[in-house]
Parts: sequence; structure tokens; C-alpha cells
Amino acid sequence: MEFDTRENPWTIGYPIHECYSILEQKAFQLLSIINASSKSNAISDLRDTLVVEYECSEISRLLLECAVLIRNEIDLQYSSKSYITYTEKECVGRLYRDIYDAKDECEELTFREACNKIIHAQHINFDLENAKGIRLYDSINNIVYLYGNYQDKGWKAELDVCKFICVLVTIK
Repeated sequence: MEFDTRENPWTIGYPIHECYSILEQKAFQLLSIINASSKSNAISDLRDTLVVEYECSEISRLLLECAVLIRNEIDLQYSSKSYITYTEKECVGRLYRDIYDAKDECEELTFREACNKIIHAQHINFDLENAKGIRLYDSINNIVYLYGNYQDKGWKAELDVCKFICVLVTIK
């Protein structure tokens, strides 16, 4: 279930705030945080002190770093005509281009568009398991909800972090 943090005083202005080896390390960190958040992890006894205090902001930061690094690399290689290999149309989530339009339909969120949405997001929500508060939940699921505006229209992107990372780490 999406946990809305827009009106929470702890998250006002919440942060969404090299080379491939650094990118792969960041992707691994991101997956590790999501895994550490799961109920079956061995560090569950220390979860509240070690994980909950930083995991949402760390996921936001790592997503932004990964998106900026890989989008920059894609753009540089595209301009130099030495294309990197990735499936441009690979679906990594869903995109709603105008969330204020009642009949707005969702479309597939491509990898490149996901990078753009991560970079330009004004807010991020997390899919939290059994959420009772921003610091009181069982685990973080692999979906994040990104919000922003483009041409006076509010958009929402539902990003599957695991699919995003799968495409990211296969880019050569």
C-alpha cells in the first residue's frame, strides 16, 4: 500500500534530493536496503535502529544518483554515436501523465523516461507493508511512487525498483 508522506512534517522537502563500477555499487546498495527491510532478514532485531532511520532517504538518494549517472552516460554515448546497449522500450513501471484528469490512462514507463521522472520528481512515496507511520512499518516493497509537474500537468510514476535495476545493470 502506498504510504503518502506529502503532509508529514518529517518528510517536507524529502530528499530525492564515475563509472559503471560505482553505478553497480549504488544499484547493489539499493537492492540491499530493500532486502534489509524485508521480514526474513537476519538483521531484523536491529532493523529499527539500523535500517528504518535512513532507508527511505537513502533509497531516494541512490535512485537519483543512479538515474543521473546512467542518463548522462546514455546521452553522452548517443551524441558520440557509440550507442550503449539497452532496450529503450523496456517497461519498468507505469506512468500517469495527468493525475488531475479523471480519465487519465496509464502507460508503460520506459527506462529512459523513468530516469527523467526520478531526476525531475518533486516528491516520492514508498510502498510500505503494514504502514502505521513514516517510521512504523514492516518492510518497503519494491515500488516507489514519484510525483512531479510537466507543462502544468501533475504526473505520477509508479517505478518498480527491481525492474529498473535489472535494466540498469545490463547496460554495457
